[in-house]
Amino acid sequence: MKCQNNSQTAGLEELHLLDLKKCNSVNDVVVGLSKCSFGARCLGEITDTFEHIVKRAAGLNIIIYEGDLSTPIGTLVSEFSEKYSFELVTAAQYAAKFKELPNNLVVLGRFSEQHEKAIFKGAKFNTIFINKERLAIPGQVKDGFFPNVLFTEPAYALPIISAALVERIEGKKTSVTKLIGDLEKYGGLATEVSNGAKNFSRMVNDPTYTVFMTMSGAMTIAQMSYVLCDMIDAGMVQSLTTTGAAMAHGLVESMGLKHYKFNPSVSDTVLAKKKLNRVTDTLEPETNFDHIEEIISAVLEQLPMDRAITPSEFHAAIGKHLAQKYPNERGILKSAYEQKIPVFVPAFFDSEIGNDITTYNIIQASKKAKKLVFDIEPESHELVSMVQNAKKIGIFTVGGGVPRNWTQNVAPLIEIINGRTGLKLTEKPFSSGVKISPDAMDLGHLGGCTYSEGMSWRKMDPNGSFVEIHGDATYVWPFIAKYAFENLQKKPAAIKK
Repeated sequence: MKCQNNSQTAGLEELHLLDLKKCNSVNDVVVGLSKCSFGARCLGEITDTFEHIVKRAAGLNIIIYEGDLSTPIGTLVSEFSEKYSFELVTAAQYAAKFKELPNNLVVLGRFSEQHEKAIFKGAKFNTIFINKERLAIPGQVKDGFFPNVLFTEPAYALPIISAALVERIEGKKTSVTKLIGDLEKYGGLATEVSNGAKNFSRMVNDPTYTVFMTMSGAMTIAQMSYVLCDMIDAGMVQSLTTTGAAMAHGLVESMGLKHYKFNPSVSDTVLAKKKLNRVTDTLEPETNFDHIEEIISAVLEQLPMDRAITPSEFHAAIGKHLAQKYPNERGILKSAYEQKIPVFVPAFFDSEIGNDITTYNIIQASKKAKKLVFDIEPESHELVSMVQNAKKIGIFTVGGGVPRNWTQNVAPLIEIINGRTGLKLTEKPFSSGVKISPDAMDLGHLGGCTYSEGMSWRKMDPNGSFVEIHGDATYVWPFIAKYAFENLQKKPAAIKK
């Protein structure tokens, strides 16, 4: 089933799922990111803007950078500026020398408040800002619209942008494996991503590992579904814990339906009238959920009503239906069904799928028919069983929240079971992990809690190998996954299911 262009979506720009199988270089990945959502799109679109600037090479182009030019990233900034005809200045030099906005202005990293006025004075919204402090011209960033801004560390972004431009202008491709190797020297987020990619690659290449993946956040809306499908199909993860919303939006994509780019000239009031649901900078037509309901209804009719079922059992039934009815489409639940990995959703009813089931049960009650009952407790037992049967356990986490905490909770759960029941289950902390989340620990929520904190709960092995990556998963995860694919040493069958 393909999404038909109609009055609801006429004139909207379709987004495209990132397909790493079609990406043979860093530039290929960046091009794909430009058709995704959130930070991924920001990185892709800013790279397009740089390409336009350097190919035109007209007028005065300036880069403002306050960093140490003797460091690896400082050296790259200098080389980039010279190669592409940017005048490289500090904020103070810019404030003293330039009274009018140049043809193109790029501001890398943070800058002193005393120079804000000079940078913002007369500046246009086509000024590029790349920094982790979320600095931009007042009014440049709006709800769901981020033109020419990328809120991450220049030490991570510039090597990627530079590699993409080298291919676009000189025709020289850079592999993701080479990029990951290069990133290590730049420090901060760049080094975290490099270390995380290598750590994850070690896990998936070690057949003694059972890898538990957790994912929260709007990663399917972000067009990352194929990335996860590929990881599942390649045998890189043996369990997935996620959110109901992620599976609902992913189910949309499994049917060949589309998401769309948000146009900030259209108000949310108008979007509501058109039933175009906004997720930050992305639109989900309500009609997509109508098509989901068709699948859910078909699956519900096949499920047993004489006993409770688990969410993972329900997800497997959907995956089977997709494999039979949509064999030419790719989808997370379809891949999970085919590879026989469980999809756990602890907060199951927090989604459109949950809405469909609740509505279904109301209709069943009105007909005095049996309702479908869900029981989540057996999933905890299944998680414990998987840990007991594993030689070593690793975790790959995108975001925080319930998916991450529920999965990591398996270690304290086993400890409590042993202490209160007399059972002698093997107490086994995670011995390797990679976490991608931009949240800082001082925010006090699950996206920011550290692996070290987890060690105090006996969740993590103090002698294990753990990497925390403080960045937006949409422009970090694809490079880690692609690195793992490029360095996969064992056939899927050799990796423990």
